Amino acid sequence: MVRSLLRRGLRNERGQALPLFALFLMVFIGFVAMSIDVGRYVWARTQMQAAVDAAALAAAQSMPSETDAATKATEYWTDNSGFIRSQGTNVQFAVSYPEGNKAVRVEARADIPTWFARLFGVDHWTVSASGDAESQVLDIVVVFDISGSMCFDSFAQTETSGAYMMSPGRLTPAGGFAFPRLRSAITATQTSIPLNDVRIFTSTNASTNRSNFGTTFNSTTPYWQRSASGLRAGMIMIDGELMRITGVNVSTNTLTVVRGQQNNSTGVYTTATSHAANAEVWANRTGYSSRNDYCQLASYYTPTTTQNGPAQPFDAAIDAAKYFTTLFDPDYDKIGSVRYSTTAAISQNLTSSFSTVRDSFDAVLWPAGATNIPHGLAVGRQVLDGPGKRANAVRVLVLVTDGIANTYCGSSAYNPANYNSTSCSTGSSVSTAETHARKEAERARDADIMIFTIGLGNDLNISFLQDLADIGGGKFYHAPTTAQLDEAFQAIAEQTHIALVR
Repeated sequence: MVRSLLRRGLRNERGQALPLFALFLMVFIGFVAMSIDVGRYVWARTQMQAAVDAAALAAAQSMPSETDAATKATEYWTDNSGFIRSQGTNVQFAVSYPEGNKAVRVEARADIPTWFARLFGVDHWTVSASGDAESQVLDIVVVFDISGSMCFDSFAQTETSGAYMMSPGRLTPAGGFAFPRLRSAITATQTSIPLNDVRIFTSTNASTNRSNFGTTFNSTTPYWQRSASGLRAGMIMIDGELMRITGVNVSTNTLTVVRGQQNNSTGVYTTATSHAANAEVWANRTGYSSRNDYCQLASYYTPTTTQNGPAQPFDAAIDAAKYFTTLFDPDYDKIGSVRYSTTAAISQNLTSSFSTVRDSFDAVLWPAGATNIPHGLAVGRQVLDGPGKRANAVRVLVLVTDGIANTYCGSSAYNPANYNSTSCSTGSSVSTAETHARKEAERARDADIMIFTIGLGNDLNISFLQDLADIGGGKFYHAPTTAQLDEAFQAIAEQTHIALVR
């Protein structure tokens, strides 16, 4: 009898296990189903917030134009909300403009239908997100390289010494602001060439020679007979062909020359070709005279704020810096400018008159001197701490250079006191100048100044410029040619004056 009762109890337990298994299976499937729908909700919520933030940041870059801001916000929302728009219903998107510093608010909402949760009475999830962005109030200083190398792209080095560059120059004092030209066309084999004027090559007046060619030529020896370390006597260039003067006839204004001479800087021989009438005749001028007058002497014109040069990359860099000022709003932002070569100087303190800043760039008539980057950083910091400084502004220093730091203030041991003024005694050493510049970058960073660096051309220490930007919490931009300068300035403007605030 006991066995019979035991068998009956076991049959009852087996009968109960199956319904329990079915119940647990349904619960498990329910959890799995709900997790799928919850995953869709989480993904929708994440994508919506990311799309809203991207739209807000993009829109703020177009402020204060609300029309442009709305267009840009819609564009970025469309590009980043594919899942929401394809899977959601009742999708809503709105752009508004709360009071504030060029502020934009982007809001979105959508219903995401469920797949399995509807079995439990939930047929959709509602997701929403909002993002506010605004342009920050900025105090900016542009620290601009005006060293002598900023005109070298306009001219050619043809000697072994980098102190001499070929340029058209000017016939001063005789002849006014003109330069020698071919009086008539010449053939590829012609060795007697007619010029409109040959006096620039025959002068025995020391001051005239210095005025025409630079301090190195402060001698009574005529240009066509004078040589120096790394410099051949009497070299001229017409349309890229190098020639050597072997005789001058003042009465007929002709030169006797040897054609197709070697470029001693590159080691390549130039080719004798024909040249048209009025072709320019270029000659060597010193780029490192005590008067720092090379780029001035090489100019076609009397230097003024409206007529100067050629001086590349200087001219194009000035234009790019002026363009940079147009990317900001004078109702909110202030800009100052600093120029630096052997030492640095304030061109313009912080101001909301951007036309005044642009005028300060134009007031630099020609580049000259060495490259004192640490002093440029120091004087830039002084501008940001000077008249017009605002407690609520983000402080930004933009350093532009086409070369290598080679000059510093004071002794080789870094002393911050040497950088508290716009004047200083200088020393020359690349390694020391870079050490001082890093110290000055740290000093700026400790004063809550962001540093962005732009390296123009390829004669750069890129790792050094990257270091300065890293120290200052900014970014380095390389502009191999002046064509990329606007892009670099544009990128800095976009990075500095936009921020998510909610």
